[in-house]
Amino acid sequence: MKAKLGIWGMIACLFISCNDSLNIDPSDRMTQKDIQEMVKKDPATVLEPLVTSLVSQVNGYGTGSVNDRNLAILNLRLTLKGNDAAKVRTGWLDDDYQMRDWRSESASDAQLFWRSFYRYIFLANQILSIVPEDADLSGATDASKAIMKYKAVALTFRAFSYTGLMWLYQDDYLHGGREKAGVPLYTTTTGVARGRASSEEVWALILDDGAEAVRLFKAADNYKTDSRTDVDGSVASVVLARAALTAGNWETAIAAAADVINAYPDLMNEEEYTTTGFTLLDKETVFGYEYASTTGKGTSSFPGWMNIYGEGGYGGSQATSWLAIDNRLYDQISDTDYRKKNFVGDTPVEYTYPTSGQEIVIEKYYQLKFATTVLNNGTAYNQNEIYMRASEMILAKAEAEARAGKDADAQRTLYQLVSQRDASYSQSSNTGEALLKEIQLHRRIELWGEAGHEFYDNKRWHIGVDRNGSTNHQQKVTLAAGKFTMQIPLETEINYNPNITPADQNPL
Repeated sequence: MKAKLGIWGMIACLFISCNDSLNIDPSDRMTQKDIQEMVKKDPATVLEPLVTSLVSQVNGYGTGSVNDRNLAILNLRLTLKGNDAAKVRTGWLDDDYQMRDWRSESASDAQLFWRSFYRYIFLANQILSIVPEDADLSGATDASKAIMKYKAVALTFRAFSYTGLMWLYQDDYLHGGREKAGVPLYTTTTGVARGRASSEEVWALILDDGAEAVRLFKAADNYKTDSRTDVDGSVASVVLARAALTAGNWETAIAAAADVINAYPDLMNEEEYTTTGFTLLDKETVFGYEYASTTGKGTSSFPGWMNIYGEGGYGGSQATSWLAIDNRLYDQISDTDYRKKNFVGDTPVEYTYPTSGQEIVIEKYYQLKFATTVLNNGTAYNQNEIYMRASEMILAKAEAEARAGKDADAQRTLYQLVSQRDASYSQSSNTGEALLKEIQLHRRIELWGEAGHEFYDNKRWHIGVDRNGSTNHQQKVTLAAGKFTMQIPLETEINYNPNITPADQNPL
């Protein structure tokens, strides 16, 4: 979606996009029905290029600035708007860390996320629009299984994208957002600009899409594929569990998370967790990006911003985005918990970049979680990236169980994860609010720096930002709970959508 066009401005591209992907001459004047007939006969030829395009948008290497070219970096910028990650070098991303004008209708953050998620929604709806309503979805043939798989991928991404939009552009569902307006709801590629649907309507679609995607993947024998770069049923289950946890649908969250946990029984061991920079696309990785020279993101990759050993990267030798864990969180990690090794302790770490010979000293609390010296294509910022992990689902299941009043189940589920990270951990005897706080603590430790989790969790838990009392936060920013909602962007939506007026805008 171009910055000067609303989502509906892309609608006219449907058949052009299909023709480009299928290498069809537009002069042949193929109708939507013609394409649907092709889908019935050979679904992979028609739908695989569209699915590949959709997935590549998330992995994406765009043409904008180096700090907005893919979703992983946008989520990193959200991570900096929290308590647990301290930026210890100045330079790139300072505005994000200082939380300068990021919620207003003119802020770049508000526009970037809106544009990105609605692009994914358009591409998902494009796929769904050419899946014939009368297609065989019995799973009895290879063709019907393929159609089910592609439809499930599109539903997964639509649910994922609307979840992201609702996390960002309306208050948390369980903290006042339920009664408020959601975002424009598009389920087709017809070019009609829409006003804001209710939050209940949007979340209902998300949960329905997620559940249907999981059902289709299972029916197509595609719940867990061999490749962790595939969008399969386990990815759909993560999307469903996240949405259900946000919407307070505890039983759905428990069941969806359990499906993922059962599919990924092996977690990273200590060596893998503390020495590989979170680049392993096996064991507990549910979904990720595998580095290839043809799709490499260079210094704009997530490792480029986060690998302190990466020569040339902003998070490496350029030293403009080095991060540390807030000392207050670090001090709550047990000394017998190997997750603590992902952060520098009392003894500074000395490192020499192999090509330049530049010597650095990495001080206490600095993160080594994403540090690796493995070289791909000559540089350490060319790495695999993990988007979803099974560990998140263990924590999601534990939280949903605790909120559902199933304390004993939540204690056992939490033990399933933490006992793997800390050999001295004993199963919790906490109940109620104390148990929930323990689960939240381990979620903050386990998912530190990943996928914007802290930002989204703070909003979902109704926790504000308060860096006062931290010894290593350079910007002592505070932000009250409930002040994490972005305004609908002016340039990419309100100015071009007659059905959303300034009166419909979120308050600052």
